[in-house]
Amino acid sequence: MRLTRLLGLVFVAVVAMSCAVVSSAGAFSSNPLFSKGSVGATITLGSGSASVLTESGLVIGCKENHVVSGTVSNELLIGDAVIRYLGCEYTKGEVESGCPANSTGATGGLISLTTLHAILGLLLPQNTTGILFLPVASKVFTTFAAAEKGGKKCAPEGQLAGNVAAEVEPVGVAGGSVNATIKVISKEIQDIDLTHGLGLVKAKVTFFGEGSAFTQTDEVMFNKAVEVT
Repeated sequence: MRLTRLLGLVFVAVVAMSCAVVSSAGAFSSNPLFSKGSVGATITLGSGSASVLTESGLVIGCKENHVVSGTVSNELLIGDAVIRYLGCEYTKGEVESGCPANSTGATGGLISLTTLHAILGLLLPQNTTGILFLPVASKVFTTFAAAEKGGKKCAPEGQLAGNVAAEVEPVGVAGGSVNATIKVISKEIQDIDLTHGLGLVKAKVTFFGEGSAFTQTDEVMFNKAVEVT
């Protein structure tokens, strides 16, 4: 499957890698599952172009993002997903431009997300097949290092946390496809019913403790056909 562009950083998938599953014809399932034959499929390619994350006067822009790994672990779950963002900088802050944005311990505008997993569900109110991306070990996607340029502060240390829902295509294609598109639109997607008895979840990502707008599309390729039923 292919992942296409993150506008508004999820730094999950964002990209995460982070996902609703929708076909061009608007197909969806009220109880979505990966087919049994899809289990074990791994991501061999995942890339997106420019990404932007905005909140409370702070704006981070990244030139590109990559889904480094991910596996269809069972009929409901993609596990071990890792997403990285390159060429990231604050384009708005106390310093207006050119101040690198890094995860703690990183340099050169690198933002690395913690390992993610993603659970299939039903996006509401759209009633489209979706998937929810969230960190495996905590609610935190990444911690940003404090940033400054020329002795002036761009942004304090802070965290990107929460969860992200997104749309995916194709859905309901017999035999599946090795290519897919994952599209995050945080302003439009607010709730996801994880169905199969897992309950309703409010999809919300926070940036420095405040709710953030995040959109992203990525192209992903798997090592074998993946089908969402």
